[in-house]
Amino acid sequence: MLRAGQAQAWEGVKVFSFDVDGTLVSPGFVDCVWLQGIPKAYAEKEGLSFEQAFEYVKSEYDKIGEHQIEWYNIDYWLRKFDLDIPYETLFKKYKDEIMIYEEVESVLTVLKEEGYELILSSNAATEFIEFQIKPIKRFFSHVFSATSDFGEVKKTNGFFARVCEILDVKPQAVVHTGDHWVFDFLNPRKIGITAYYLDRARRRNVKDEEKKDDEFIISDLSELLDDPVR
Repeated sequence: MLRAGQAQAWEGVKVFSFDVDGTLVSPGFVDCVWLQGIPKAYAEKEGLSFEQAFEYVKSEYDKIGEHQIEWYNIDYWLRKFDLDIPYETLFKKYKDEIMIYEEVESVLTVLKEEGYELILSSNAATEFIEFQIKPIKRFFSHVFSATSDFGEVKKTNGFFARVCEILDVKPQAVVHTGDHWVFDFLNPRKIGITAYYLDRARRRNVKDEEKKDDEFIISDLSELLDDPVR
């Protein structure tokens, strides 16, 4: 449970928002679907080696690029490569690659017991989110996908504003945590959300001009409980 001082630190906060890939779950499953499953299926269909298929598939991904909505739509790519398999088949094939980070469930349990509303705010398509979070879905009241729900390719400050509007809360009542410096840290802060940048690999070198934000950079979600900003 949160200690008295910690609970006081979150006075006025009603909602804790989390990114998914790299924050709650490892990226292994997603990488396997996109970079193994689809190239393997294409290689089998076309009679190519995996390496040949991978190079072609990757080049097609790159032509679209992450700034277009099709990048995130797995059905688009299955049609693009004329693969007669449902995405559910690929998901089931790599389900053992889903790994929820060790501290996640205990942190979510504490926050839920303290009465906070927990939500997911991700760039990923809804089908990817829903499949990966099955073991912890019970903790969350809402799942927001920038790409599936709002047709945006990234979590902009406008995305976070719409989430607040739907939840009927002020940005100041929300704490968001994720592993992308711009989409999970800078953008939500622009509208008044308290945001934490999660650097699990501890590889980020904080620049001099960013050292003022160092207290908002964490390497483990349990730090949300251990050292909330006062």
